[in-house]
Amino acid sequence: MDISLASPLRLPDELLLLILGYVDAAEWKQVRQTCRSLNILAASLLFERVYFELCTRGCDSLYNISLDPILSSFVKTLVLRRVHGYRKFPDFDTWAMSTHQPGDPDLDFNTARETTYYNNKKIRDQLMPYSEWTAMSREQKEALYDSYNLDREQQQKEVRDITNKLRFRVLHSPRTTLIHPHRAYDSTAEDNAVEQFCEALGTLPKLKALEHEPGFLHDDTWGLQWRDLYFHPYSIIDSTDYEEDEDVEALQLSVVLQSLAWVREGDCRLQEMSIYVGGPAFATPERLQHLWDGDGHELTRTCRLVHRNSAAADVEAYSDFATPKQSKLFWAQLHLMKHALTRLTYLDYRVSDEDELVGSLDTAAQLVFNFLTATSELQNLRLAFGRLADGILQEVYAADAKACSRASIKLLDHLTHHSPWRKLRDVELEIATDRATLVEFLFAHKSTLHSLTLTRTSLVRLGNPRNTWELTLTEIGQGLRLKSLTLSKLCDIPQDWGPGVEKRVLFDVEDDIWKGKTNMYEAYHSAVVGRVIRGENVDSLNPPRSEAE
Repeated sequence: MDISLASPLRLPDELLLLILGYVDAAEWKQVRQTCRSLNILAASLLFERVYFELCTRGCDSLYNISLDPILSSFVKTLVLRRVHGYRKFPDFDTWAMSTHQPGDPDLDFNTARETTYYNNKKIRDQLMPYSEWTAMSREQKEALYDSYNLDREQQQKEVRDITNKLRFRVLHSPRTTLIHPHRAYDSTAEDNAVEQFCEALGTLPKLKALEHEPGFLHDDTWGLQWRDLYFHPYSIIDSTDYEEDEDVEALQLSVVLQSLAWVREGDCRLQEMSIYVGGPAFATPERLQHLWDGDGHELTRTCRLVHRNSAAADVEAYSDFATPKQSKLFWAQLHLMKHALTRLTYLDYRVSDEDELVGSLDTAAQLVFNFLTATSELQNLRLAFGRLADGILQEVYAADAKACSRASIKLLDHLTHHSPWRKLRDVELEIATDRATLVEFLFAHKSTLHSLTLTRTSLVRLGNPRNTWELTLTEIGQGLRLKSLTLSKLCDIPQDWGPGVEKRVLFDVEDDIWKGKTNMYEAYHSAVVGRVIRGENVDSLNPPRSEAE
C-alpha cells in the first residue's frame, strides 16, 4: 500500500497493520484523527467491514462511505446486521414479570448471574434500580408497557417501509418496475434504504464477501434492554419467540440477494457469503410476495395451526393474495436472487424451519437445492439444515426420525446427483441423514474433497443396524483421501427405537464424562480421526473406560 507520508516509525506497512490489528475500532478512529502518517492504514482496517441494515437510515453510513473513492476502496465485507431488537410479549403481566433490575433479590430461578449487566458496570449504571421499579404503581408500569409496544411497532414499521419502493428487477437489464406504485408515491424520502444499497454496491471495487448476522443469533444482548428496563435472558427465551425476527431477517436478506444479483451480476469478485434463512421465509413465490407486501408470515403460521401439512397451510394462506401472473413475477425474482451466489467459492448456508408440520422442511429444501445448484465455483461449503433452535440443529433420534430427516436426506441425495461442483474441497455439515445418503454425497466429490467437518449430524436408524457412526466413519475414511477431519456432537441410536432406548452423542467435549479432562478428550478425538484418515476400521467409538471414568 502506498502512503504519501512515510511512517515516523519507518516500519513496513505489513508490520504496522499487524500492530494495529491488536486494537479495536475505537483505537483505529483515534489513530486516524491523531496521526496523519497512519491515517490510511487505520482507515483500511476501520472500513474493511461495513455494517448495514435495510431500514430507515440503516444504509446511511454505507452509502456515505461509497461516495468517497478512497474509503470505498477499503470495503471488502458487508455485514447485514440489525442494531436493535424488541420481543413481542403476550401480555402486560408477562412483560412486567420478565424484568430483572439491578438489586433484584433473585427469589426465583432467574438470577443476576445470568444477566449481561452482572459483570458490566457500564450497563448496570444505565438501568433502573430494582427498588425504583417496585415502587412504581401498576398504572405507571402499564404506561411503560404501552410505550414499549409503540417502540416495537415503530421499529417493525421502519423495516416494512422498505417494501414501499421495492422493484421487480430483470437480469441483464436496467429496466425495473415498482411493485407497489401507489405506496411508493406516498412514501417519504427516508424510505430509500434499498436505493442507497444498490447505489453503494456499484461503487465498491474490492467487495468480496457478504455476511448475514441475525441479531437474535449473534448478539447476546438482543432484546434484553429497553430504555432503563432489563429483561432477563431466560424470560426472553421462555416468554417470547423470534418469529418476528426471522420474518424481518428474511425480508432484508431477500432484498439484499436480489440487489446483489442485479447490480453485480457476473462479478467474480464477490466470493464469500454467509446467510441464515429461518421460518417460512421466501421458499416459494407466494411467501416472497407476503414478505415484500410487508405482511410477514403471521397468517402463514396461523394457517399452520389448523392444517396437517405445510402445503395445505400455504394454499389457504395465499389463496386470496397470489394470482398466476403475480406468482410468475415473484418466481422470476427468486430465480434472479440465486444469481447472487453463482461466483461464490465459499458459502455458509444455514436454513431452519422449526415448525413440525409435515412438509415444512421439504419446501425449504427445494429453495436450498435451487440456490446451491447455482454455485458452480464453490470450493468451501458449510451447510446446516433442519430444525434449528437459536441457530443450533436439534438432534433427530426418536420415533419420528423418519419424518424429521426425510427432507434433509432428499436434499443430500439430489445434491449427490445434480450438484455442479467440480472444485469442492472443504465441507462442513450439520444435518440429519442416514449412512448411505451421507456416504454417497461425500463420495460424489471425492476427487476434490480433502477436508470434512461433521457437527451435530444425526444418523437416523430407519430400521437399518448399519446406520451407526462406526460403520459410517469407516466407509468415509476408506473412500476419501481426507487431509483434515473434525467431529463434534454426532448422534445415532445403537438399536431400534423403543422404550428405554437412548440416543448416543459422540465427540461432545461438554459431556460430563469429559469434565476437567479436556486433554483426554483431545487425545480421544485425535486417535479416532487418525484411524479414519488412515482408512482403518473403526470398531468402536465409545471412549476407553479409563478415559470415560
